[in-house]
Amino acid sequence: MTISVLVVDDSATVRYQLVQQLREAEIDAQEARNGEEALELLRGESVFDVIISDLKMPGIDGLTLVNALQEDGDLSGIPICILTSSTDLDDHVQNLEAGASAFIQKPWKEEVLVATVRRLARVRESTSRLERASRTDPLTGLSNRRHGDATLRQEMDRSRRYGGAMAVALLDIDHFKSINDSISHAAGDDVLKWLARELRAVSRKTDTVVRWGGEEFLFIFPETNLDEAAAIVERFRSHLAETPVSIETAGGRELSVTVSGGVAELESEDTTDSLVDRADSALYKAKETGRNRLLKWQDGELHPVVAA
Repeated sequence: MTISVLVVDDSATVRYQLVQQLREAEIDAQEARNGEEALELLRGESVFDVIISDLKMPGIDGLTLVNALQEDGDLSGIPICILTSSTDLDDHVQNLEAGASAFIQKPWKEEVLVATVRRLARVRESTSRLERASRTDPLTGLSNRRHGDATLRQEMDRSRRYGGAMAVALLDIDHFKSINDSISHAAGDDVLKWLARELRAVSRKTDTVVRWGGEEFLFIFPETNLDEAAAIVERFRSHLAETPVSIETAGGRELSVTVSGGVAELESEDTTDSLVDRADSALYKAKETGRNRLLKWQDGELHPVVAA
């Protein structure tokens, strides 16, 4: 298991010592000179398993950094170890109550440092596995309905807070019941897993794809207007219609699979239910009027989605 640690201290000497000792133990370490720089790294592209932070620093100190992490849903799970020369019990209690995972007393023992980091990294990995399992559909590996609901609420709140556009699309596999009935339920599972891989391939980093129901999938498009979302989904629908799936459980038999769908954009009065309901009603109409097509709500009316 590769461990990545962020070392936060305003002392260049302390940072150097910590980084060298961690690297000698084959633990990857990066450094930040203060709490502000640490938050910038944490909110960027880098991923860390453990944070070691000095308690007393100018600006954002150790306690403030702990509080900032706990308030950020994306960062709250990263264990943080406070490095301190303080023997004040109140300092320790205050940081632990705020969310710190451990303390290391200055001057530290290298063996204690390395053992603490490895223990916290194991806890982080175990917690991450449980979190992934709780929000993931076991068959497809996509977000499950519960996580999808939570993500939808968060993105709607974000869109309203910052004034950006947002859209959703609800997709359903055409004639899926006949695949289960005429071939097998195992073949149906193969189709669901294949479709999930195709959805992940077409989705952007900011999008969320959810297994919404048995053969229904919800696309959540943050910062995306109706036409942009419809264009993405239409390209996907067209690609599926031209790409047969090989059914492993049916001896490699190739099967043509299509989807129908509905697209809706967030409106000012929407709840999560009303937004998804509009996409669902468009999906239902697409099924009713021929399948293998998309419809979108625009100005209170349904319109076919056509390739650009």
